[in-house]
Amino acid sequence: MEHLTRPWRLYGELAGRATRRELAGFDLTLLAALALAWHAPDLTAPWLGALKLRPEAASGGVLLAALGFVLLFGTAPCVAVHARRLHDAGHSAWWLLFPITAPLLLLPGTRGANRYGADPRGRERLSAPSEESAPAPLRAAC
Repeated sequence: MEHLTRPWRLYGELAGRATRRELAGFDLTLLAALALAWHAPDLTAPWLGALKLRPEAASGGVLLAALGFVLLFGTAPCVAVHARRLHDAGHSAWWLLFPITAPLLLLPGTRGANRYGADPRGRERLSAPSEESAPAPLRAAC
């Protein structure tokens, strides 16, 4: 569940790295929010009718308000998580200015730390244990 909430918590953090799973989770939640906003006029039609408003006339305003809300609060985390994903692949976030960067987002991340930070998957922990971290009897046998 961390991969779904982390991009929203780090909405303005451009430094660091993000996994492909984190990017996919964010993109799916943003698409779900946009789909819900797109259907907001249909969902609010009964209440607009109860308020004696014409649903046909008010549906455009409801649509603009719902889409504007999602875009207002979704743009900063979107840019941040995409920048961190490019950092994980070893590329600068300036590549976001070009519309052909989608394949770069799908590249696997670099193993271990790179110039943008530590590996978000924790691959350093999975390497062979060092002599200092070995139990005492094994240290004596070395």
